Amino acid sequence: MCTPYNNFIQRLELLIQKNPSLITTTLSNIFTMRLIGNKTHGDLAEIAISEFVNQYMYDFSSIHVGKDLYRVKSQEEDIKIIDDINQEEFQISPKPMA
Repeated sequence: MCTPYNNFIQRLELLIQKNPSLITTTLSNIFTMRLIGNKTHGDLAEIAISEFVNQYMYDFSSIHVGKDLYRVKSQEEDIKIIDDINQEEFQISPKPMA
């Protein structure tokens, strides 16, 4: 069964395989900030991933909701992904699972 999340991941993998420089360029500077100790790298990664989806994945859109959800502490997911074809939504987070 292909869930909306699995469909998104398959499409993201295909895009990255065909155009690896897109994701490398998008994220390289952000994760370099981690190496020099910048504490904002997580928020920058969330914003970058959200904007990557909006800019390069034409069947999907995304909203960075991490800032809003941080205040309520109800969940960890920071990016809402919308499948624009099927009108299905789910949330993701670039943060590692504990």
